[in-house]
Amino acid sequence: MRIGFESSILNRAMTGVANYTFNVIRCAMELDSNIDFRGFGHFNWKKFDRDDALRVSRYHQKQDETENTKAASGNGLRNGIVDSAVRLRGARTAVAVYRGLRQRRFSSSVRKQSLDLFHAFNFRPLNDPGIPTLPVIYDLSTFRHPEFHPPDRVKWLEPLRLFLEQAPLVQTISDFSKREIVEVFKYPSERIFVAPPAASDLFVPHGIEKTQRGLGAMDLTYGNFFLIVGTHEPRKNIRSALFAYERLPAGIRAQYPLVLAGGKGWGDLDLPAKTESLIREGTVRLVRGVADPQLRNLYEGTRLLIAPSLYEGFGMPVVEALACGTPVAHSADTSMDEISGSESRRVSALDVEGWTSALKDSLESDDYADPARRASRMACARKFTWQHSASLVIDAYRQIGGVT
Repeated sequence: MRIGFESSILNRAMTGVANYTFNVIRCAMELDSNIDFRGFGHFNWKKFDRDDALRVSRYHQKQDETENTKAASGNGLRNGIVDSAVRLRGARTAVAVYRGLRQRRFSSSVRKQSLDLFHAFNFRPLNDPGIPTLPVIYDLSTFRHPEFHPPDRVKWLEPLRLFLEQAPLVQTISDFSKREIVEVFKYPSERIFVAPPAASDLFVPHGIEKTQRGLGAMDLTYGNFFLIVGTHEPRKNIRSALFAYERLPAGIRAQYPLVLAGGKGWGDLDLPAKTESLIREGTVRLVRGVADPQLRNLYEGTRLLIAPSLYEGFGMPVVEALACGTPVAHSADTSMDEISGSESRRVSALDVEGWTSALKDSLESDDYADPARRASRMACARKFTWQHSASLVIDAYRQIGGVT
């Protein structure tokens, strides 16, 4: 079968949609050599094979090495998470022109590629490709909570319902998101399959000595800090975690800083008034441009990973932290429940007192250092594999293409 997809996304940081796209395609090629992938880059199509996957992997490894040498961190609030992204009008216009040109180029060239299927990893294709399309829907937060997103993203996903009406199958990443698709779009449950992400092979424990060398470059000590990972956007609910953290005694905060690792996002985070002073005193630390090796050090070395999101399609930091054996506290009654099973502490997203208790309890426990507990969390994470999810995708290709 010949499968088309949008390959330009692989030029971005290997997180989120790009990470998912790359790993599903990489594993699908390993499992079935008869699948012929064709990627639409900025304006042209190109065959995407194992050599291309290796090239992409090496490129991002080099990017990781570059970022790793920077030990990127930020202390100033003006350069930190409180600032909303500022886009110049000219830049917005240029982006709109670029997108329009790409859409037109896609429409004029897609049918010349003799594709059997277009795999829309970024929710929807650039335009109707005129062939069967398999959309990947990670979550429906732009429909449930449009206030959490930039207006251009909400607008981009508005036509999703129309694309779903023509989709023979829909791919998603959690049972939670599957239920959302059924409820919001009334799409038949039996035509939705769940192919969850998995932690990279990189995310495994290296031990205190090796991990501490990496943490030392960030002025952190193994077991003596808390961690939140994710883009700084409203739905990540960093606000509740900061309210909880500021309730800890000053002496505890000085010994156990809260590290916020993630890219600058968008929107009003509505952070506590004390946030700026916590950053100035060094107890709240902003870490940006974190390459995966750095992130692995943070995961293994933290006392507790906190994931207070209001809404998630899956929750990659949870599975990655568990893969490193790390204790996790995450929002209750979310998709993250599916990842952690009985291996996490669950707190209502807006329950500041509950998050404070989770922080305090972690300080009174040696759970983060217990070998048996770490092994149990790692086993939980290993339930998720890219190979299994890719096999489900291949089955979907065959079903759509009428191949048995």
